[in-house]
Amino acid sequence: MVVPRHLCAYQRVECTGVPRLKLASFAKLQVQALAPFSKYGSCVVRQGNWLHMWVWDAAIETAFSQKHGGKQHFSTLPYSLYSTPVSNGIVWLAAPGSPGLEGQLWKDRQLVDSMWFDEPPGAGDWAALHAQTPGFHALGWPLALPPAGVLLPVAPPRPWGRNLTPRLQSRTRIQWSSLAPAALVFATATLTGWGSWIYSQKQAHQQAIDLGLQSQERMLAKLEPMQQARQRTTSTLTWINAVQALPSAPTTHDIIAELADIFTRQGLVVRELEINAPTVQATLVATSGGSPRLTAVLGVLESHPWFYDARFVDVSGGTGFKFAWRLRADAATATSNSNSKNRP
Repeated sequence: MVVPRHLCAYQRVECTGVPRLKLASFAKLQVQALAPFSKYGSCVVRQGNWLHMWVWDAAIETAFSQKHGGKQHFSTLPYSLYSTPVSNGIVWLAAPGSPGLEGQLWKDRQLVDSMWFDEPPGAGDWAALHAQTPGFHALGWPLALPPAGVLLPVAPPRPWGRNLTPRLQSRTRIQWSSLAPAALVFATATLTGWGSWIYSQKQAHQQAIDLGLQSQERMLAKLEPMQQARQRTTSTLTWINAVQALPSAPTTHDIIAELADIFTRQGLVVRELEINAPTVQATLVATSGGSPRLTAVLGVLESHPWFYDARFVDVSGGTGFKFAWRLRADAATATSNSNSKNRP
């Protein structure tokens, strides 16, 4: 059964460091946190260090099972898995019989994000959505959305991922009551003798294990002072390396110089500037007398190696536009000076 994209909730979660044997349990916990339904179905696909999760109402599966005579053995997948992966770019996927479409953002043949639109977004709607959601730029969505054009066909019709949380299937139980009484008597006698032998072997092995544990405890007691000294030495070396690796923070003069270079190329001047590390706020005025392009200002701040979390705050004085962003902890003065020398 294929669930349409507009009936699914989607989210991407990082799974770096999760062991392979525990990945399914980790995926189930993440689905439980994402699901807005009391009973739900799910599909989780791993790509690299990320988990892609689709969750839907379990009533969809119940209706499908009832329609097919209570069939229990079937799998459920979202329609998003039937797209055509690309190296880089956007894939448009239309659902049969539905006016909406799904936009998938791909990078290095791995899915980055999935969005559903009830109708193809216009240029103005997309620009407004991009300006109101700074996270789009970080994910890689372009400022200008390319046209949907001709939707890529799905050939062959096979999913590009494997579900880590498959639907539970019913299993046929063994009817022990159908076994012959003679077989039960024979099995009981055999198990009784085998159990007695196992018990005697277990007692012998337990005694050997107890002796080994006692010897191990005596050896560990002798090694404990050396282990403590080694831990203290390792902790000291770790602290020294961490202190040496701390980057030098840029000065106020460096920050002002970087901002002047950025905004001059955008045709803007700074009317007010407030630096309260790590937060920086500034009121910008266009030299041409017009209004600055919000998406352009946010994009150039986000692309700078020193800054992140850029956002539009308010309009000040009718012609001024107030922005706020944050200064990265690893921003270094040396990097700033090197980049400034290479700029025209």
